[in-house]
Amino acid sequence: MTSTNGRPAWPRIYLVRHGETDWNAQGLLLSRTDRPLNARGEAQARDLALSLADIAWDRAFASPLVRARRTAEVALAARAQAPALVLDERLVEMDFGPYEGISEAELEADPVAVTRRRDGAQLPGVETEAAVEERAWAFYAGIAELPGMTLVVGHGRMLRILIATCVLRVPAAVAGSLRMRNCRPAIVEPGRAPLLLGFNLGPTQDGAQG
Repeated sequence: MTSTNGRPAWPRIYLVRHGETDWNAQGLLLSRTDRPLNARGEAQARDLALSLADIAWDRAFASPLVRARRTAEVALAARAQAPALVLDERLVEMDFGPYEGISEAELEADPVAVTRRRDGAQLPGVETEAAVEERAWAFYAGIAELPGMTLVVGHGRMLRILIATCVLRVPAAVAGSLRMRNCRPAIVEPGRAPLLLGFNLGPTQDGAQG
């Protein structure tokens, strides 16, 4: 449904995972370490900007980590008039603690991690899904009733938990069964019964955690 000016009659929230970093390319767990976009990530951000160039954003938010902030800045630069980018600490990635910077193979070789994951227990030193869900709800509640078009650029795990809990209304653990590709938007129509209108929109590409 569209309004008389050609814009959607209902609000839209575009949730975007940042472009690729060197650690993503190497398959390393990346959360709070502030790695910049690599060359491919910059290209992904430019492609994202082109794909969203016709959208008149009413507001834009990003995680303050450089990979998300830079992705948002490139996306907004595609329009002559764009809203100021608001950096929000609630959008930072789940903190992987002592597992930061290791590969999935190394994680699977860690006896503590293997046992905890097998038993569905919390990994020591890692931020809980409940804590991320609390951040996600606090952020989402502040934008869900705003009219118009909202851009949100963040991180894979955090945004997947937001989508699972705030949009689909399922447990945060479901986020582990989703994959969110770099710079491929998910589109949400907020409301009393939110709709996930799209997920990983755009050409297929590889993606990594972080």
